[in-house]
Amino acid sequence: MAITKRLALPLLAFTFIQAGQLAHAQQPQKPDDVLRVNTELVQTAITVIDKQGHFVDGLSRDQFELTVDGKPRPINFFERVAAGSPREEQLTAAPDPTLATPKTSRPATTRGRSIVFFIDDMHMSPDSLHRTRDMLRHFLSTEMSSRDSVVIASPSGQVGFLEQFTNNAQVLNAAIERLSPKQYEVRGYGTGSTVMREYDALIIDTNDSKKANSEILNYYIRECVTQTSSPKTIPMALRAIAATCETQTRNSARAVLMQAASITQNMYASLETLMHSMTRAPGRKLMFFISDGFLMNDGPHAADLRGKLDTIIDTARRSGVVAYTIDSRGLINNDVNMRQGSARPDFGAPLGEIEAQQDAMNGLADATGGRALRNMNYFDRWVGQVLDETSNYYLVAWRPEADAEKLTKFRAVTIRIVNRPELTVRAPKGYVEGPTTATIASAAPEKTPANHTAGTAESELRSALSDFVSNRGLPTALSLTFLNTPKNEMLLTSSIQISTNALDYGSDSKQPATIKLAGVILNDKGKIAGSFKNQLNVNPIDDASDAGAVIYNDRTALAPGIYQVRVAARDEKTGHVGSAMQWIVIPNLTTHQLMTSSVLLGGQVLENKSTATATAQVQLSVDHRFARQSRLGYWIFAYNAKRDSTGKPNLVIQSQVIQAGRIVLTGQQRTIVDGAPDPDRIAFGDQLLLNSLPPGSYDLRVTVTDALAGTSTSQTVDFEVR
Repeated sequence: MAITKRLALPLLAFTFIQAGQLAHAQQPQKPDDVLRVNTELVQTAITVIDKQGHFVDGLSRDQFELTVDGKPRPINFFERVAAGSPREEQLTAAPDPTLATPKTSRPATTRGRSIVFFIDDMHMSPDSLHRTRDMLRHFLSTEMSSRDSVVIASPSGQVGFLEQFTNNAQVLNAAIERLSPKQYEVRGYGTGSTVMREYDALIIDTNDSKKANSEILNYYIRECVTQTSSPKTIPMALRAIAATCETQTRNSARAVLMQAASITQNMYASLETLMHSMTRAPGRKLMFFISDGFLMNDGPHAADLRGKLDTIIDTARRSGVVAYTIDSRGLINNDVNMRQGSARPDFGAPLGEIEAQQDAMNGLADATGGRALRNMNYFDRWVGQVLDETSNYYLVAWRPEADAEKLTKFRAVTIRIVNRPELTVRAPKGYVEGPTTATIASAAPEKTPANHTAGTAESELRSALSDFVSNRGLPTALSLTFLNTPKNEMLLTSSIQISTNALDYGSDSKQPATIKLAGVILNDKGKIAGSFKNQLNVNPIDDASDAGAVIYNDRTALAPGIYQVRVAARDEKTGHVGSAMQWIVIPNLTTHQLMTSSVLLGGQVLENKSTATATAQVQLSVDHRFARQSRLGYWIFAYNAKRDSTGKPNLVIQSQVIQAGRIVLTGQQRTIVDGAPDPDRIAFGDQLLLNSLPPGSYDLRVTVTDALAGTSTSQTVDFEVR
């Protein structure tokens, strides 16, 4: 039904949300990466820091010196960029940033940083994993903003379906809880109960004749001889046993290395898949690779681990991933292997064991423009420092000067600051010429031929729903809210907004546009918990410059739990497809703890005149964008509030507007001492003036305190002032 008139927000009617039209729009976006390579242009991100580790601002193009394979190259494009900004997306999406639209002051949706935590739980002790979990929780509580997209991944598969980008701290905490120690054990044979260390096995297998290394071989031979049950009093028999034990020791070393290489190979496969998956995610991606370490090379009898690492580094460069690595063992005693725990004597070697286990991590960080943290315990502070130093960078682009440089070959890149030796430049060490995975992925046609079939439309919607990256062919926004109904149902409302000026209204611009819409609700195991689909007919807009939108709402009753909603929309005339996804956590009210609904943001009452008996409906904001001259209105419901002897609650409501972790606006504190008309679902609404806030991104945090129970809870929602 058509809703034609907008009214001011009076009383609450959120149970009756239906489809309507609002005057909001979003611009389409394109996939990108940070280090883009094609036959015309190469661009890369550069971080410059001083001796204190702070980003150095204010540098100019003529201060940078660029060489490719040792030969100077002119810099064709240069600009300072803020990570996660609209300008970053504009520049990195453009095949040639020199042709990108000039910077404007018009506010646009700030995307935030893309941050990956790859937890190598296949090479991690229980103590290391415990420290890592604490570090992740600290990041969620103090460092992450509502605009950031964060993923927690592990090669063991423990995180499961939750291994996806999200800004929902509750979902990320659930992912952290799924991380548990995986026993790392590689064993040989022939040495009885003595466990052969992986590094010892490498020394034995490479037949190094150094004295210390020979002593290592002899140690395991002696252990084998000692633990054999054969008689050792006869010298000839003893020599035969020793010869047999040497053979067994060498075979055991090969077995240890092959097992270790298999574990590392599986970890690399998971990491490479993750690198490929981030190719189409916008902007530069920051990855923290966390591990107890592993050998870069497991000898001639194992898989080509060094070659696999090189492949991963190249994929990371092409996907715009900068890797910072953390040795999760912290401070290490060189005499003790923290993971394998062997108690063999120290023969003066291997003094390089710890360094050898860090080589691959050091190489990954250095080659992608990051750095490595090793032999230190302050994980939390270091992560914060890295986030600070990578929040800004310089985007540099240049053109190959000869056809030979366009061939598929590694090109070594060096960038330095002229006459500023005290500054440190961090950038990828090179690139491989040829088309990037992002270029290939973006080469798919965005338009479907005019004679496309219904089957094609359905398959394209299914494909968009199954993709973990949002499709930007049709501007589509998604907002999720939940509340508890008088029927005691937890009701999830999925609101989908589609830009109307991006639709096709026929050759004469007078034909109705048709949108096919589909959505799926998945639980934390990736199983379908609900779905919906519909077809929307949209009348032509009067003014092509009018930034309008059509909104569709689906309501689904769900049990408590973690859910992801994916939606896809398709313009039937053009075949353009847009999609969006979002996570939400439905709480369990049966715990009888103080809880709240989602913050229901920006509700407007829309009068429906399609029938004589139609009633006004309430539509919440989907894109959460508000004019500076407007008021930010919101509602929230409190559940399980304690009541005094007279049956009355005592709730204190406080609203705060936050930007970059700082409170910039505080609403008037309100007290509720009357739970009528529904004490099980106490409603509270307020409005905040936005005229004191400059355009930008903000968070609204609403805190509800139960003065009788001495407990409090809060909900946060992001919004934007334009």
